[in-house]
Parts: sequence; C-alpha cells; structure tokens
Amino acid sequence: MDFAFYRNFITVAETGNLSAAAKRLGIVQPALSAQMKAIERNYGVQLFKMQRGKRHIELTEAGETFLQQARQLCNTEDDISLRMQAFGRRAAGTLRFSVSHVRTDYFLRSYLIPFAKENPGISYQFHDATVEQQQQQLEAGSIDFAFANAPLPAAHNFATIKVQRENFYAFYNAGFAVPWANKSMLSPEDLAGVPLCCNYGSYALLRNVFKDYAVKPNVAFIATTAESALTFATSGLGVAVVAALEGDAVPQEMVRQQLVDEKLHFDQTLYWSKEHKLSPASEGFLEFFRKHI
Repeated sequence: MDFAFYRNFITVAETGNLSAAAKRLGIVQPALSAQMKAIERNYGVQLFKMQRGKRHIELTEAGETFLQQARQLCNTEDDISLRMQAFGRRAAGTLRFSVSHVRTDYFLRSYLIPFAKENPGISYQFHDATVEQQQQQLEAGSIDFAFANAPLPAAHNFATIKVQRENFYAFYNAGFAVPWANKSMLSPEDLAGVPLCCNYGSYALLRNVFKDYAVKPNVAFIATTAESALTFATSGLGVAVVAALEGDAVPQEMVRQQLVDEKLHFDQTLYWSKEHKLSPASEGFLEFFRKHI
C-alpha cells in the first residue's frame, strides 16, 4: 500500500469531508475517493459510515482503529526518513534530546549548539517535555538523552551525569503584600498560609519539606511547567515557588527571594538509558558534555 494513501486517509478523517480533504491535498476528489475505496478493499473492512444527505464523513469503529495505526505508521516512516537523510548526507547519525521546558534555551546555548558547530554532519531531534514524559521517552527508546532540572520518577533506572544545583526561590509581584518584608532569605515557615504557585515536578518535594516545618502548603495554582507558575504569580494572585539558577533573569515587576533548606534544591541532570547501546554520535556527545559541564 502506498504511504500516500495512509497520509491521505488521515487528512480525510481529520477534515471529515472528501472535497475539503482533496482541496487540502491538491488532488481531485474522484482520485481521493478511489484511494479510500482501495484501502477498504485491501483490508476487507468498512472504514467510513456512509449516510445519505450528509456531507460530513464519519469513521466506523474499524476506521477509528485504522486512523490510530495510520498515524503511528506515518510517524515511524517520518522518523526513518529523518534518520536515513542523515546517513544520506554521510552524517554520523541523529541525536534525539528531551529537555525540561524551563531549560530548553539554556541547554541549546550551553551544550547542543556548541556541539553541533563541531559536528555539522549530525542531525538533531529536540523535544520540550515534563520529567514524566522524559522517563517514558527514555524507556521507549524514542530519545537518546534527557536533560532535566527535576528528578525523573525512576531516576535510578538510568545512567546520569549531575551538572549543577538549582535552588528554590519565591517569586512574587512587587505589589504583592508579603509577611516577610525585611528578610533577605526565607524559610518554608514564612510561606505558611500564603497562596503558592508551583509545578507538578516540584510539588512532592515542596510538600515533604513543608511537612518538616509543620506547614501545609496553600497551593493556589499548580501547572505542568515552572513558566506557567511564574506567569500566574505575575498577576499578584500568589507566590511562585520554583527552582532556578542564581543567574536566571527575574521577570519584570517581580521580586525573587531564596528559600533556605538543605533539601530544597534540584540537580540539573543528563539521563540516558542503561539498556540501549550508545551510538557513536551519542558517545561523542557524552564526551563533549563531560568536558563542558
């Protein structure tokens, strides 16, 4: 079966209309209709519900299953194409990275771009992801490295290199009334009762540390990323408690104060699988990374 047929089926399913799908694909409607019928004949199932008087096309149960499989198949073909393209350029291969949302720019500028300048033949795939997604990607073998500023849920299952420590800070709008006006550094006790904003990756650590002080964190906003917590806090509706580097920029109109506790920190860490053999390109990146941390 021609791969174009699978891709065209996906377009038909997404538009729900043969005319609209044909227009998007740049082919005539009779030809597209013939392709859909050819798919049904090939697999011996009905994929579309045909209803008189209705222009909108709906999928049968088999059609819904076929759509999922077609998407997976096309994604796999795209990945193969990218990898073979690299070899076609006589490159050393492809490297696939997944990086914590808040550290994508930092990782690109500090490590990946300098490495790419020294290795122009290698191609790259790059993902922004949560730590949960990074763990799933490593376990599935869909990435070579994960760079995270919070621990992966099952970090012990992976090989690691720790880079540098990120401490926790309280970020809040300059106009937000705080009960610690004259303090340069804060304790979790200072945040008792204060509406807090944080990300899911930090919440478990914050909850455990606050428990040591007999303080129950008053979480007013929790999000997938630290950036979202910071953005919410800029409104003056709460205090964002997130991990950051000392040199990170402070958002405009915001105040930053460090939270002091020996447990309140994350280590930036590079992760890779212990189960999968490293490619020459991966070995080269690890050597480069160790020299530059």
